[in-house]
Amino acid sequence: MDRSEATLLPVSGGSNEGGDQPPVPPRKWSPLFWAILKFMCLYHHQTVVPPKRICFGCSVDRFRKRSHGSNGASGNEERHDADMEPLLVRYEYKDLDTRLMDARRGTGEEGSPLLEQEGACPVCDTLWWNQDGVVEKYIEEEIGIGWWNHRGSGILSSLFLVGALTLVIIDIVNYMDQLWGRPDLILQLMRKTTLYVGLLLYPALVLSSKLRSLLPTSLHNFQWSSPLNVRFLIRRGQFLDIGRKGLPGKLMLFLFLVTPLIAALYRFLIFVVISQCVSDWSTVVTSLVGVIFGQWFGLLVYLLYFTRVSFQREFDLLLIYFRENEGDQTRCRGAFYTTVLDFDCFKQLVNLVIFVLLPLGIFSVSSNLTYEYMFADDACIEVDERNINVAHHTLRLAWMEILFMSCSFLAAVGGLQAEYVFDNFVIRLFHLRSGGHWIFWRSVMRDIAYVGDNHSHFLLVTTAFSFVSLFMAFNFANQDVADLAVCNDTLHVDLCV
Repeated sequence: MDRSEATLLPVSGGSNEGGDQPPVPPRKWSPLFWAILKFMCLYHHQTVVPPKRICFGCSVDRFRKRSHGSNGASGNEERHDADMEPLLVRYEYKDLDTRLMDARRGTGEEGSPLLEQEGACPVCDTLWWNQDGVVEKYIEEEIGIGWWNHRGSGILSSLFLVGALTLVIIDIVNYMDQLWGRPDLILQLMRKTTLYVGLLLYPALVLSSKLRSLLPTSLHNFQWSSPLNVRFLIRRGQFLDIGRKGLPGKLMLFLFLVTPLIAALYRFLIFVVISQCVSDWSTVVTSLVGVIFGQWFGLLVYLLYFTRVSFQREFDLLLIYFRENEGDQTRCRGAFYTTVLDFDCFKQLVNLVIFVLLPLGIFSVSSNLTYEYMFADDACIEVDERNINVAHHTLRLAWMEILFMSCSFLAAVGGLQAEYVFDNFVIRLFHLRSGGHWIFWRSVMRDIAYVGDNHSHFLLVTTAFSFVSLFMAFNFANQDVADLAVCNDTLHVDLCV
C-alpha cells in the first residue's frame, strides 16, 4: 500500500495537496518504544496500523443506514453488531488481516468500512493527526515496527505471560502452605499477599486485553483494556513526535525501570546473603520472575504517563479544531466524540488500577506499621539478632516498594484520577465561545454535559472499598499480634519462610 500524501488540517490553514514538493515521510519511531511493547507482551494482532480509521460519526451513520435498510429478517441483530464493530471495538478487530486481503482482491463485504474511499470524511482524517495537527498517514514499515511484530508474536507473548503466571502461582501456593493457619506469621502472610497482588495486576490486565481481542463482540464492557492494545498505543504515539524526540519522560522511564531492579536486588541480598536462608534453584527462578514482574509494573505506570501526555496534546489540537471550525456541528461533534471515546477507555483503566492499588496500599501500610511496633517491643520477641536484622531490612524494602507504587502512579497520572485532563479541556473550551453560533455552542455544552453524566462510578466504589480496608486494617492493628502466638512468653519469627 502506498503512503497517502500528508495534508494540513484546517487548523493549520492550508494544504499541500497537489504541491510541487513531495510529502516528507515520517521518521522511524524509537526502537525503545517497540522493545518496550515486546517486553510487555503486548503484541497480538498481525496488522497494527489499519489503512482506514473510522470516526465516531461515520460509525453511527453506517449503523443507522443498515438499521433503516433492514427488512426484519432473522439474523439482523447479528448483522447490526457487525456494523457497529468499528465503534464498539475500534482496536480489537480480530479479522482485520482477512478483511484487508479481501479488500485487495475486491471480494470483501459490500459496505465494509475498509472498502470505503479514503478522504471521504474530514473527521476521519483527524484520526491521523500528528503532534502538529497535520494529517500524516503512514504504514507499519514507515514507523519502524518491522520484525518486532512478527507472525508468531501474539502466541509467544501469550505463552510467556502464562508461563510467568504459572511460576508465580506455584510460589504463592508454596508460601500459602507455609504461612496459612499460623497466627505467629499472619503479618508475613499479609505483606506477601499484598505484594503478589500488586505484581499480578499487570499480567492480569494484559491477558484481559488479549481475551477481548479474541472475543471482541462478546466483551464490550472490557473497554478499559483497549489502552493496552498496540493499535491504541501507536495512535497515542502520533501526538508525541517519537520519531524526532524519542519517548517522552525519559527520566521517569529510567526511574520506573531502575527502582524495581534495585528493590529486586535488595530482596535477593536480604533473603540469600543477609539472612543466610537455604536457597535452591526455585529461589533463583522466583527471584528472576519477580524482577520481570517488577519491570512490568514500572512499565505499566510509564504507559499511563505516555497515554496521559498524549491525550493532553490531542485535546490541545482539538481546541484549535473547534476554534477553526466554530459553527460546524458535524465536524466538531465527530472529532469530540472520537477523542472522548478513547479517553474514556484510558480513564477506566486508571480507575481500575487505583481500585486495586489503594486498598493494597492501606493494608500494606497497616501491616508494616504493626510489624514495626512488634519488633520494637523486645520483650515480645525471642532474642535472635539475625531475625531482628533481617526484619529491619525487610521493613525498609517494604516501605520502598510502597513508596514506589504510590509515587510512580501519582506522578504518571498526575493525581488519583485522569478526569482532570478532560476538565481542563472543557474549561479552555468555554473561553472559545463567541457571541455568534449560539446554537452550535449550546449543542457543544449539551454534549459535554452528556459525557459528564456518564462518568464512571469507580471512584465511589474505590472510596467505599478503601474505607472498608481502612476499618479492617485498624481493627487488625488493634489486636495484640504478639499475644496471638505466645510460646513461653516469646514470639519466634521465622523470616526464611
